[in-house]
Amino acid sequence: MMLEKEKIVNARKINKMRCITGLILCSLVVVLTLVALLLNVANAFDEEVTPEGGLKTLRMFTTLSNIIAAVAASICIPFQIDGLRKNKYKLPFWIVTIMYIGVVGVFITFVIALTAISIAQGFVPTMFMKSNIFMHTLNPIFITLLLTLFISDHRISFKESLLAMIPITIYALIYFIMVFVAKVWRDHYETNTFIPWPMTLIIILAVSFGSTQLIRYLHNLTNKNVTLSIKKYYEESDDYDFDTITDAIAHLAREEARFYHEGDDIYIPTDIIKLLSERYKASSLPLDIQYDIYLERYLEQIQKSPENN
Repeated sequence: MMLEKEKIVNARKINKMRCITGLILCSLVVVLTLVALLLNVANAFDEEVTPEGGLKTLRMFTTLSNIIAAVAASICIPFQIDGLRKNKYKLPFWIVTIMYIGVVGVFITFVIALTAISIAQGFVPTMFMKSNIFMHTLNPIFITLLLTLFISDHRISFKESLLAMIPITIYALIYFIMVFVAKVWRDHYETNTFIPWPMTLIIILAVSFGSTQLIRYLHNLTNKNVTLSIKKYYEESDDYDFDTITDAIAHLAREEARFYHEGDDIYIPTDIIKLLSERYKASSLPLDIQYDIYLERYLEQIQKSPENN
């Protein structure tokens, strides 16, 4: 009985799917945040029930964290559109880091709303009524899925994860000064209602740190799995089953050149060429020579292409 060969998914298809899904979710987060802000600023709810209406909504960490997340998502959108145009789906590491900071903020909002605020104010009003359905529920879910499953181009280190603690730490400091020292804000998060506020502060920071590490773990797990899938494709796929490393590099160059547009920068995919070099055990052929072969074949291909003449 012949064993069925394990199916190896094309790396381009993996990245294209992730890019399209990421673009959809980023757009949703931006739109939902704008809708929620308009509802809040326009006082579309009863101010006697929620005095933090209008511009006072900016006193809420919920609002601020959703704004940060929406800004991060909006920054991603042009890169994702460009990725689809050029068939290159790798985001710069700094965008992934900004997205991570935004995701942690809204995830903290989600956790606290789902637990403490729901206990104090009721589950349905907290999670589903008016702008809360966007800021407490939908946005956190969408953008957390976005970062942990689809935007995983950069592995987040522990040091980088500490950056996500900055917004909540600054907000907590301002909140407790404005509420308990200056006494110009009401305690809208009811931090002193059930337990003394210093304990609440410690719990919030602990939950925040746990959130940073949970999101980081899930993101890095996807990063690892996607990286291994792409590595497996270039090392084992029949698409790159040639007689020599030169033929494989030439095929790679032709594939990349298909998506060239006049005025585009030309880059050499050194990471992929290194994988092919390992596959073909081409240690006798220096990598710089392999890079030159790729560039030469790439330039030949774009000159031949009718679209680029």
